[in-house]
Order: sequence, then C-alpha cells, then structure tokens
Amino acid sequence: MHLWKDFLGLGKEIADSVIMEKVHKQKPGECCCLIYTSGTTGMPKGCMLSHDNLTWGVGVTRQIGIEQMPEAIGPDNRVVSYLPLSHIAGIVFDIMAHYSNMHETYFAKPDALSGSLVETLQWARPTRFLAVPRIWEKFEEKLKEVAATKPAILQRLSAWAKQYGTLNTLAKMKNEDPPMMYSVANAIVLRTVKKALGLDQSLAFFYGAAPLKQSTIDYFSSLDITLFNSYGLSETSASATINTYKHFKLNGSCGFAMPGSQVKIDNPDENGEGEILIRGRHVMMGYLKNEQATIDTIDKDGYLKSGDKGKFDKDGFLYITGRIKELIITAGGENVAPVPIEDTFKTICVACANIMVVGENQRFMAALITFKVDVDMKTGLPSRNLTGEAVSYLRAETGNTYKTTDEAINDPKVLEVINRDIEKTNKKSVSRAAHIRKFKLLPLDFSTPGGELTPTLKLKRKVTENKYKQEINEMFKFDAKL
Repeated sequence: MHLWKDFLGLGKEIADSVIMEKVHKQKPGECCCLIYTSGTTGMPKGCMLSHDNLTWGVGVTRQIGIEQMPEAIGPDNRVVSYLPLSHIAGIVFDIMAHYSNMHETYFAKPDALSGSLVETLQWARPTRFLAVPRIWEKFEEKLKEVAATKPAILQRLSAWAKQYGTLNTLAKMKNEDPPMMYSVANAIVLRTVKKALGLDQSLAFFYGAAPLKQSTIDYFSSLDITLFNSYGLSETSASATINTYKHFKLNGSCGFAMPGSQVKIDNPDENGEGEILIRGRHVMMGYLKNEQATIDTIDKDGYLKSGDKGKFDKDGFLYITGRIKELIITAGGENVAPVPIEDTFKTICVACANIMVVGENQRFMAALITFKVDVDMKTGLPSRNLTGEAVSYLRAETGNTYKTTDEAINDPKVLEVINRDIEKTNKKSVSRAAHIRKFKLLPLDFSTPGGELTPTLKLKRKVTENKYKQEINEMFKFDAKL
C-alpha cells in the first residue's frame, strides 16, 4: 500500500522523454484495453477497444455537458468510483471521463456494493453519480424502510414535498421553471433526503447496464432525483444512446442516439420492434482471438448486432423491449420475454429481491424467487435474515412476524402471499404463455459471490439455471393438473 504522496514519487526517476516516446508510438486504431462481456448469456468474450473507441465517446458527452450544463464539467466536480474497473462503465465513467472532464475521483471501499457505498458518498459528496439499477433499488428500499418508522405528521409532510419533487422533474423535462413552493419543499424535505444519501451536491444522476423499474424511476423523481438512462454495450465502448439534461424522457426510454452514433432497428415487425444495430467510432475492433464471433456480431456494413430488441418512438427515443438471447421458447413454440415479467413481479411483491423466470422447451413458465435479506458487508454474501422492508410486508399480509427466510419459506401463509402476487403479475402479462404456473422460494438471495449476478448485478441466467438445476427440474415434473 502507498500513501498518495509516495505514489506520486514512484516514477520520479523515469525521464519524461521515455513516457512521451511510448505515447507517440500509440495509434488511435490500436487496441487500448480488453473488456470482457458479462457472460449473462454465454461464455465471456474479450472486446478489443481502441484508443479512438474510448476517447471519442467521452469527447462527445463532454461537448454535450459543456453546451447543456457547463457547471458539471471541470475540476470543481467529483465522482465516486465503485464499479469494477474491468467493466466498461467503470473504465469510461471513472477513468476516461476523469481525463476529459478533469474532475476529482474518489474510490469507494471494496465492499461498496454490499453496503458501504452511502458512507463514501456522504464523505465525497459527488456532483455526478452513476449507479446500476440494483443500487438505486437498494437506496429506495432503505429510504422507504426508514420513512415507515417516522411519525405520521412527518410522513404527511414528506408526501406533500414529494408532489413538488415530481412537478419539478416534469418542469425540467419541458424546460420550464420550477413550480411554486418547490423551493420550500426542497429546503424542508427533499434536500435532507439527498443529503442522507450523500447526493445533495449532485447535478446529475445516471443509471445503466440493465433496465430499471418504472416505479423506482418515479420514486426518485418525487425526491427531485432525475435518473437519466443511457444504452450501450461493452462492444460499443459504453453509451450509444443517451438522455441529456435538456432532452430526456423518464418513461423507460434509453434516450436518443448520441451524435455520431448510428442506431437502427433491423427488420422491424408491425410494432416497429426488431434487433438494435449500432454503427460508429465507438464500435469495438472485434473479439480477441475469436474471428468467427466478430463476423457473426458485426455485419458487412459495420453495424454491430446488439442482441437486444427495441423500438423508437416518434421523437427518436429508443426503448428496449427484450433480449433476443434471453427469449424463452416454450414447448408450444411461444416466445416469452422474461425481463418484463420479472420487473412486474418485483414491483408487486415488495418482500422479494430477485426472480428468474424459466421455461425453455417446457409447457409452462416457472420461477425461482428470493427474499430481500441483509448482506455481509465484508464478503458480499447474503444472509438468511430478512430486511425490515421484507418483514413489514409479510407481517402486513400474513399477520406473522418472520425474521429469517427459512421461517418464511416454511409457512403456508407466505406461499399464499407469493402465489397471490404471481397471479397479479400474470394478469399484466401479454399472453397466457407468459403466465407463471409454479415457483420455488430460495433461502439465499442471488449475489455476485454466489455466482448468480455479474459485478454490476445483472442476472447470469445460464449460471443460475445450472446452479439450481435440481430445483428447476422439480418444478417441471409432470403434473396432470397442468
């Protein structure tokens, strides 16, 4: 370990000419780094990203920042780095953007994703903050848990203030002035909540890497925390589409194609949906030592096949509607997109943390479901102790107080609650083929150490299916009633 002053002195014996010689030998089109895909749908592949790939996208977003929010650019700004630097978001947002925007970068503790992130945020007070969806969801769960313990009068005051938080977000979307009384609501409640998260000095809030529930987007809008989404892949050096400070939508849109990024829908159906194709200077050089995979991914016109289904609205905003490789094909030949089903269920069943829908080549859909539990901050491993939010939800629905997942799983009343919430989810499904007919409650939540989640908390379906093969097989044993 080195102190900062010692670290700065490590290279003092190396002449600047040696460094500059190495710099001059580098070419824009040469490989700068390797980013491995997350492995959510198969074996990870090494994306070769060039110097030009990485610097071009950062330059475009910097120019947008200068034009729309110049105060967010420069040395007076701060960013907290907590995502793995082996992930494209960490490389671009924490390192490349640092070079371009000259902001200060604060590095969080290794257990940031397990619970210590807020502590770092409160210390660093970032002026821009990027989080993967699960982080925003955890923030929401904790804030709601704390709010439920407050006296009724404070809860009413909070509800009053949140109205103006939402109205202010809508005003920003229309480029209008803040509503009357917003400044009062902000001073009394909204700023206090943001300060508790360490985000009271943040000028912009972002999310990416996976979809975020609309209910969570709306919740933070009510707190005057406007969540900007962007869309991209490791193969596109992060963002291909963006929502910006003065041009955004909060209805699940990934934004519009950033200047210089060409995004189109391949073979759209009657609803305008098809595979998203991307072309531009941000598209990777190819996959390391995997020429066939490169050929299969980048077509002859230079468009990268994203593997995601999407569509554009009339204003040019992109929406992700599914993942082609994540589509479940039933025994009857029906195509079922699991992500919308999973997102709906998590919104309805407050006690549950994760759900994975399964049913490939089966006659019906089934699901693995986990509860919200406390996590060991040092190891990142989930415990069997239910969170306060999960305890409160189950107590309200069953009249019983459960402290552990084992207690909850073994009580028929809890099974009735989960089954009821699944039925509510089924009513929102696009077809009967997408209905969940069976489920299995697991005693431990999905986690990165457990292998079910990537470092950015995306679900690794193939790994999870293999890990819980026995539980899945039990759900699909022949049942004459089905």
